Amino acid sequence: MLNLYITRHGETEWNKEGRLQGWQNSPLTEKGIAQGKRLHEAVKRYGIEKIYASPSTRAMETAIYAKGNLDIDIEYVEDLKEMNMGDWEGKTLAEIRLNEPDNFKRYWETPHLFQKNTGEDFEGMLLRVRRALAYIRAHHEQGNILVVTHGVTLKGFMSEFSEEGFSAFWKKPVVEQTSISLVRWVKDEPGKIILYGDTEHFIEKETRE
Repeated sequence: MLNLYITRHGETEWNKEGRLQGWQNSPLTEKGIAQGKRLHEAVKRYGIEKIYASPSTRAMETAIYAKGNLDIDIEYVEDLKEMNMGDWEGKTLAEIRLNEPDNFKRYWETPHLFQKNTGEDFEGMLLRVRRALAYIRAHHEQGNILVVTHGVTLKGFMSEFSEEGFSAFWKKPVVEQTSISLVRWVKDEPGKIILYGDTEHFIEKETRE
C-alpha cells in the first residue's frame, strides 16, 4: 500500500497581501514557519519515509521544518512547482480582476477556457502533476510519502483522483496551508482520496504546547 500525503507550503507575505506567486517567491511569515513546524507532527504521526518538495523557496523551507530533526531524505522536484502565472505573478487578485476581467472570470469559473499569458494554462500544470506522480510511483510501490507543493498544483493532484475530474477543479476551496490530503493506492487498484485538507495534526501540536 502506498500513501501519498500532499500538503501546501506555509503562509507567505504575498499570501497575506493576496498576491499571486506562481514561480516567483516571497518569504514565509511567522505564521508560515509555525505551520511548517506543525506539519512536523503529521510527519511523525504518519510515519513519513521520504519528502518530495517543490524547489520554490517557500516549499523548500516548509519541507525542512516538516522534517525537523528526523532522518528523512528531502528530494526537490521541478514538476511540483506552482502553476506559472506569467504576467499575473506579483499582482493582487483585485488588480488582475480590474485589468483582465474576462480572463480572470475564466480562470475561476471555466478553467478549461483560461487563456495563458506568459505562463502556463491548466493543462500544462496538470501534465507536470502527472509526471510527478509517475516519478514518485516509479520509486515507491509502498510506504508513506509526503509531497510539499502549492495551492493550485495540489488541486491538480486531487483532480486526478476525484470522480468529477478537472470539471470540478474549483468546486472545493483551496485547502488550508500545511493541511494534509491523502491519496492511497492498494495493490493494482486506482488511487483513492482518503483525506482532503485535514488539519488534525494542528490540534495535536496545540495540545502539546
